[in-house]
Amino acid sequence: MGKHTKRRALATIVSTGILLSAVAIMGSMLTAWSNSIFAAEQNELNTVYSEGVNKLNEFLVIENIWFGNNPNKFINLTMSNVGNNGLNVTKITLDNSVDKTNLLVTNGGIHRNDILSTEITYNWTTTDPIQVTITTEKGSIYQTYVMGP
Repeated sequence: MGKHTKRRALATIVSTGILLSAVAIMGSMLTAWSNSIFAAEQNELNTVYSEGVNKLNEFLVIENIWFGNNPNKFINLTMSNVGNNGLNVTKITLDNSVDKTNLLVTNGGIHRNDILSTEITYNWTTTDPIQVTITTEKGSIYQTYVMGP
């Protein structure tokens, strides 16, 4: 009987060691997984924050909108950047009840305290208000309404 008891004691120690090792391995895996999730969330939060701050620092003012018809009808937009950072105008949309024109701007970069003026061919009328929408690269949208002359 004495030998049988010694084997039981050894089996208890071995099974306890195996269980403790398994718990330690699972704990290490859980810690590594949670750290990777936390790092990904922190990276996403930093990206959203920096984009938001940059968006707040850009501010566009529509200075002047004038109409012309030599030889075709057109609208000339003058915008100025009064924000803290430079910005890039990517799209201008002119919309009235009859016609909608989207202009993708390729060279719409405006430095801080600088002005951009662009001419858009557009068949304007004197009776319909025109919604002018300017979109920047960071997604800021500036709108105004204007009537033809």
